[in-house]
Amino acid sequence: MPSEICIDEEFRIPRQYTCERCETTFPIKKGFEFNPNCGRDDNGNQLYAAYRRCADGTFNDGSLVKCKKCGSCPSGTASPCSAASDVVCCTKVEHVRDGRCIDRPVKTTVKTTLTTTESRIDSSSVQTTDSTTSINTSPAIRHVPAHATAIFLSVGIFSLLTMLCVLCILKRRKKHSKQEKGCNGEMKEILESKSIYSTAVFSINNDNGKHHGVTDTSYKLLAPEVQAAPLNTVLNNLDVLEELILLLDPDISSAKNTRHLAAQCSLSFAWINYAYSKKEHKSPLVAVLEGVVAKNPDWTVGHLAGLLSGIGRNDAVEILAKLHASEKE
Repeated sequence: MPSEICIDEEFRIPRQYTCERCETTFPIKKGFEFNPNCGRDDNGNQLYAAYRRCADGTFNDGSLVKCKKCGSCPSGTASPCSAASDVVCCTKVEHVRDGRCIDRPVKTTVKTTLTTTESRIDSSSVQTTDSTTSINTSPAIRHVPAHATAIFLSVGIFSLLTMLCVLCILKRRKKHSKQEKGCNGEMKEILESKSIYSTAVFSINNDNGKHHGVTDTSYKLLAPEVQAAPLNTVLNNLDVLEELILLLDPDISSAKNTRHLAAQCSLSFAWINYAYSKKEHKSPLVAVLEGVVAKNPDWTVGHLAGLLSGIGRNDAVEILAKLHASEKE
């Protein structure tokens, strides 16, 4: 043994005073195993080759450090053991043909009866086939051949798989349609149900300062010009944006927050979690608003108000109303 310090499967690294496994430096080779200490002494000198061929009766298929003893087959042997692979055995119901294991044929009895108008001849014969079906034939009755049954079965399986593929495609299209509705059709339904999109419920001040219009006790309605303002207005107004961040970004069990707002726009759960993981560097609410503006540049403050009202955050809608006051200032 070249090394007096390391075991057979390792070699010594003199400068580090450690032993390293052979496979960390030398790749494992099929049909070979490592020589003791990879052929190196304790001073790092390569005394002889790192490998040696597997001895007769052993093998290494490329996954072993040392050659392993070949197995044996209780019945048929499809492939003998070699230096690079173990013996391949057949089961009791198989036999070897052309180096492969195949099923043994099953003996089947076929009885044939022929009837004529002049005489009746009964004959019986025994044949050996690869089919397991017993067939009784006559001029009046004929059974379906085994190969025809296999064809019918294959056609049935193919039809079933085709139907499953069609159902999967229809399900994916339906799911995609629902996702698109999350930031379009569903949003519009929320806005219309809350009457934010209708000019009939806008609070309008006339020249005399008198207040007219429909009011809603659940949240403060926005002025028409605020609702019609581009959604990017919220990102540009740092005072209003900061108030919304302090109100919506924290995770509070008693109130819905930025996570629920992002879900209304069909943003994935993974995306929302990633946005919150970067909370120390960037507000999740800002990330959501920037993403929505990029995807839907025609959205207005009214769209955002509708979504906030839909998740029960009318207090955030009231903050949006300050956009009009800050513009006047």
